[in-house]
Amino acid sequence: MKKHKQTFVQRWNLQHRLQHGALALSMIGLIVSGLAIKYHQAGWAQGWFKMVGFHNNLILHKCSASLLVFVSVWHVAYLLVSWMKERSHPLSWAMMPNLDDVKHAGQHMAYLLNLRKEPPNYGRYTYLEKFEYLSIIWGMVVMGMTGFSLWLPETMGNFFTREILDMFRIIHGNEAVVACIALLYGHFFSVHFNPAVFPSSPVWYNGKIPLEHFMEEHPAEYQRMVEAGQLDATAMAGAQPHGLSPARKVLAFVELIIYSAIFYWLLISYLPKALA
Repeated sequence: MKKHKQTFVQRWNLQHRLQHGALALSMIGLIVSGLAIKYHQAGWAQGWFKMVGFHNNLILHKCSASLLVFVSVWHVAYLLVSWMKERSHPLSWAMMPNLDDVKHAGQHMAYLLNLRKEPPNYGRYTYLEKFEYLSIIWGMVVMGMTGFSLWLPETMGNFFTREILDMFRIIHGNEAVVACIALLYGHFFSVHFNPAVFPSSPVWYNGKIPLEHFMEEHPAEYQRMVEAGQLDATAMAGAQPHGLSPARKVLAFVELIIYSAIFYWLLISYLPKALA
């Protein structure tokens, strides 16, 4: 069988990759410096402070926060400019959740439990991708408001009582831990540790997704692009969803054990403290 010529589909442009890179850089800086402050009595945090200094760690945290705000403004400006340039086309709401996402979530659970043979018929974005995107917006509102109050306590003290500022501090720290768990346990798995893409999906650095993976993860979007003439259906005729090779099935089993152990550790360690 003759192999198809096009093996990748362009999913992200340069703007997407640059914004994602800046976002990732800001999040890494915030997580490292922020958790060191929250758990300052831990041995690893004390070692970190000895290496970089507490004052420098605080500067890193503020610079990372400023970069996050900058990326947010950059992203909104990019969306507005893109919309202004293409006002003749209807505004896309593909990232917004809808009832299909509820259906897809149920179908995905059934698929993972082997109660359904086919994965959900995802379009441009899966319900998990939408959740991640909207969670960043939620995090920006919560972390931005509380973080700004902690950055300028004397100024914000003119508007809020000490009790409210203390509440902001608790919310800021706990939300940071939740965001860290979501990134390391959820996002990193789907982008790096998922056996279908291990060791990494190439989308974040070159904007391209393998055709077979694209067909499997976004079948409705693939069909739409074929019908719109953006993909050559004849050239793609030989491509089939790749599934998992025997080696990757073994990897999936090992990762399932590791992630289950991490999840169990979180249940017995972090949750009791969070609910106390």
